[in-house]
Amino acid sequence: MKINKILTSSLIVASVSFASCTNLDEHVYDQVMSENYYQHRDDVIRAVLRPFEHAFWSETFKFECEESSGDQIITPSRDFSDWYDAGRWERYHSHAWTIDEGPCRISEPWGGWYTGIGQCNSVIEDLKHLTADQLGMSPEELDYFRLQLRALRAWYHYYLFDGYRNIIIYKSAGAEDVKSLSQADPKETFNWIEKECLDCLDKLPSKTNGAGNGERQGQFNKAAIATLLVRLYLNAEKYIGVPHYQECIAMAKRITNGEFGNYKLDTTWDKVFDYNNDTSDEVILAWPSSYGGSHWHYNGNWLTIYWRNLPVQGQLYLGITDNGNTNPQYALSPSYDNNGNLFTNQLGMVTQKFIKYPGDYRYKQYKNLGGGKREGMFFLEGYLRDTKGRILRANNYDLYLLDRVGQYRNGAATKTITGVSSISTLHNADWNSGLYAVKYPMYSTGDIGHMESDYVEMRLAEIIYSQAECELRLGNKNEAARLLNSVRKRNYPQSYWPQVLYAPEGSINLDMNEMLDEWGREFLTEGRRRIDLIRFGHFQDAWWDKATETDSHTDIWPLTRTTLQSNLNLKQNPGYEDIQRTTNN
Repeated sequence: MKINKILTSSLIVASVSFASCTNLDEHVYDQVMSENYYQHRDDVIRAVLRPFEHAFWSETFKFECEESSGDQIITPSRDFSDWYDAGRWERYHSHAWTIDEGPCRISEPWGGWYTGIGQCNSVIEDLKHLTADQLGMSPEELDYFRLQLRALRAWYHYYLFDGYRNIIIYKSAGAEDVKSLSQADPKETFNWIEKECLDCLDKLPSKTNGAGNGERQGQFNKAAIATLLVRLYLNAEKYIGVPHYQECIAMAKRITNGEFGNYKLDTTWDKVFDYNNDTSDEVILAWPSSYGGSHWHYNGNWLTIYWRNLPVQGQLYLGITDNGNTNPQYALSPSYDNNGNLFTNQLGMVTQKFIKYPGDYRYKQYKNLGGGKREGMFFLEGYLRDTKGRILRANNYDLYLLDRVGQYRNGAATKTITGVSSISTLHNADWNSGLYAVKYPMYSTGDIGHMESDYVEMRLAEIIYSQAECELRLGNKNEAARLLNSVRKRNYPQSYWPQVLYAPEGSINLDMNEMLDEWGREFLTEGRRRIDLIRFGHFQDAWWDKATETDSHTDIWPLTRTTLQSNLNLKQNPGYEDIQRTTNN
């Protein structure tokens, strides 16, 4: 089992020591923090670690909300009932969520991230009353832990701000309860997050080694907090109506120019996600993971991400015997109707975005090669077989994956389908319907690196793409093309570069539609599609089995009825139903 060194270079903490996040009651955590809890340095480290583990856990609902509401990922109802879940995935897909959501998890970011903020605030407050001497540590080390908590608290606030916009700035564990506070104006929140990040940027250390984050994987440094600022500035025009593209470019350049340490792109697309990505210089921030401990993105249950990015019976194709059965939740939006015609939508149609440029190393069937190696990033069209080559079955029919959605069952291989079974909708799929993307390796049980990859929260390619987009928006097309090409080159053989790179280095014209498509290719299934669509003004557009919306209120989530009733100071976001409020005379 991989051993992660968390929050300090001299204390080694096995991943198995991560606490479970299945009980999200803040009060359980608070009970641990008695006045006698902090006796030693290790006690501080355990307390600081808790909200970081919570952040890793929160990636599960962040991914669901960000990707299920976008154009690239679908969760169809299979064989009529599987994955229907009371219409949950249809409401995500069509943006029809309500304030009474039980199925959609749009309430979980509010509760989950405020729980994380509360954990940060509690420990920050506790550390105010402790001295380094009594804990057996240096003052610098104690300050470092406080900065880690402040940076993580800003991270939580940023995602709340992105999702709900009108949020509470919760920065104290004192007498004020978050359930009694009021929302801040978006500009006030933007300014607070920016100020907090800039203060942390000034005080946090830079990356010091040149072989990945190593033992400091999962910790904030200057580049990580600068990345949070890049995100804030990139989306500022949507957040507060004021563009900050120049500020985004300036901050991105500080990262790429090495001011905050040595970062560089990996030579292949997959290394940044591989089992040893703590050695990747492309990784800026990743949550440490190990199969024997916390590995939320690989989890073999509903609290997972990538284990449900696989076809049914996928574990038999992959040779994985120790993580349960795959249960396909997240498939790729189809490119073809059931007559074999390409859809005409600009959005979605994921496979076509990759096929558009020949030679892409990523657009191959995923295969485990042994020895901790793999190739390809997709489950593509064709029979699904086990490791011995036998065709796999589900519900008494052979599995033949298709870039279509319908009730094919035994007719998938010949693409035979008739009647109502041929209606291409989210509610009319079988287990053959849809292809899959595999970003993180799914190495066989017993192979090196089996489910050991750390979960990448920030990477250098995002900084380059963010700067490129800002340059393009400001009219600097050639500079934007140069930046994007610096990443794209690793995805294609050099002989293809004239056909696939952006002009003037190649022959491809770069415009805003192509920029959005390129975000979708490079960051497919990385939990960010919603905000990219919003920034480009396409979140309300039509795509497969989704109609055009009449207004943009779905850019932000509603506050649910339960949330509003828990704090009557809260105001509902525009465009959504409010609760009935009574006033005391």
